Amino acid sequence: MTSQENSALQWPRIGTVVGEASTGSYSFILRSLEGKLGDIVATKVEVPVSSAGGRAVATVWGRITSIERFNPFFPAEAAQELANENIRLIDTVLSGSRDHLEAKVLVLGVTLGDESAADLSPLTYPVKPSAEVLYPPAEAVRRLLTGDDGKPSASAKLHVGSLIARDDVGVHLGAKDIVSRHLAILAMTGGGKTVAARRIIRELMDLSYPLVVFDPHGDYLGLYEKRELFKANHIRVLYPVIRVRQDNLDVISDLIDKMGKQLTDAQQQFYLYLLNSAQVKDGETAASFISKMIDHAENVAMKKRHKGKDGAELADELSDTRPATINAVKRSLQFVRSNLEQMEANNGRLRSLKRFEGYEFAEMPDPWDAPDDIVAPGLVSILYLAGYDHLNQSAIVSMVLEALFAHRSTLQDLIPPFQAVVEEAHNFIPSRQEGIGETPSLATIRKVITEGRKFGTGLILISQRPSRLDETTLAQCNSFLVLRLVNPKDKSFVRSVMENLSESDANILQAFGRGQGIVSGQAVPFPLLVKVKFDEDLVSEALGDENFIEVAKSWVPKTRKAANSEIVQKGLAQAGQGSQKATKAKETGGSRRGRRGGIKPDF
Repeated sequence: MTSQENSALQWPRIGTVVGEASTGSYSFILRSLEGKLGDIVATKVEVPVSSAGGRAVATVWGRITSIERFNPFFPAEAAQELANENIRLIDTVLSGSRDHLEAKVLVLGVTLGDESAADLSPLTYPVKPSAEVLYPPAEAVRRLLTGDDGKPSASAKLHVGSLIARDDVGVHLGAKDIVSRHLAILAMTGGGKTVAARRIIRELMDLSYPLVVFDPHGDYLGLYEKRELFKANHIRVLYPVIRVRQDNLDVISDLIDKMGKQLTDAQQQFYLYLLNSAQVKDGETAASFISKMIDHAENVAMKKRHKGKDGAELADELSDTRPATINAVKRSLQFVRSNLEQMEANNGRLRSLKRFEGYEFAEMPDPWDAPDDIVAPGLVSILYLAGYDHLNQSAIVSMVLEALFAHRSTLQDLIPPFQAVVEEAHNFIPSRQEGIGETPSLATIRKVITEGRKFGTGLILISQRPSRLDETTLAQCNSFLVLRLVNPKDKSFVRSVMENLSESDANILQAFGRGQGIVSGQAVPFPLLVKVKFDEDLVSEALGDENFIEVAKSWVPKTRKAANSEIVQKGLAQAGQGSQKATKAKETGGSRRGRRGGIKPDF
């Protein structure tokens, strides 16, 4: 008898198997108050181990998925009589203490002898009715979950929290599986998805793993506020400003493709004429350069109208260009410029809010020309997208991910492997019903999530509306952390993309408290009910829950004139800082030029 088998005999007995048992589940009568929903339990069974008639005693591991309580000595008719006559149970001869607790168990697998969870095998022979059900000690369960014997593991683990039923048993995710095979964190509003994401981000930061966080609402800016807790990491808060140089003019084409309308062949020809004719000033904003292109288009249109009059001259290649073509290109350019200017102004106003005093926002480096300023060991780059509308946010995420993934996929060793965190993922990878035609990030994320594993580009997708996500993309995630969900469509969708989510697990989703959920997939040996650890020290003082009742009571409005003046002054100050940074980048960035050429993938 092995040492593990001998110790298992000393495990507390909490029940007895009853009824029909299969290789996938069984039921047992539970001793009162000796087990809870989600508990890991074990039982012994003799199983065949060879075709020659060999046998062995195996440990069958399972998880309690439901507990039903009934009293055969207290029928419904008696309860009805007590209620109708207003009689207390104590005043009768009926028994109220003969309750039966019947627990249903989902079989997780079987181990032989001293085998760990790494050797967990399917059960091929059902447990025996009348078999004892055991309650393993915390150390045995920890050994089962980690797949080792308490020795330091060669593979890194991310500590997420503990089992819901046992706070003395920690739950860890395989770091390798998270960064290479993608993770989805799904929960309704208030379910704790941001808390869970911060927990995993913190664990990755402890490994100095490079992170790029796309933050539409500022949920993760608190990491910068608490940067003193992360001495080994460098946390940057970036805001998107797109600048052009002579060697990256095709960024304008990206903007038109992602923000504007697709150009016809004739329109594309005129657009290229404008692109090559406008004089670029290195470091100027894309909006400024587009204005030059629009001015040149208007000049061409004017010459078209006055052709042959007043000495107006027109380039030979424009002789067949129709006014409608010129106007269509000009409208597309105007739409992109208007979007950029408006969104950059909105983002600037948000960055200037009082709550962000002490924050140092930096302009986003060019992901093509300076990817190592965004991705580097120990670097956490938080891209603050607030103030940009859905289309612009999607376009920016698409352009940044395209560039970074291209650097990884061409294996030029400019940047290390990295993890991208996409908050509000339903806005970036929407389902067909949500209108995928206006979401350029969808195709990009599909590409990355399909091929990223080969090139060290991982994704963490976070959403409060799973049913609005693109099913093809979400199905590529190999691990899931699903917290509280109430919407029937969301629950049904989650079950359709999670192969090993049982019906009983799906039914419990709506009963979870904040921070409670199911973790499933390749990052864990089998589905687990988990209580996510709450990092209280990461709660932002500037971005916490605001008491709007008190704010409204003490509200003292500024005059419109004073408010407008303050906005203008802050905008001018930020514009000056951006110009200085662009000039500095131009002076010091010469060595980086030329990196972009020839490496853009076919998205």
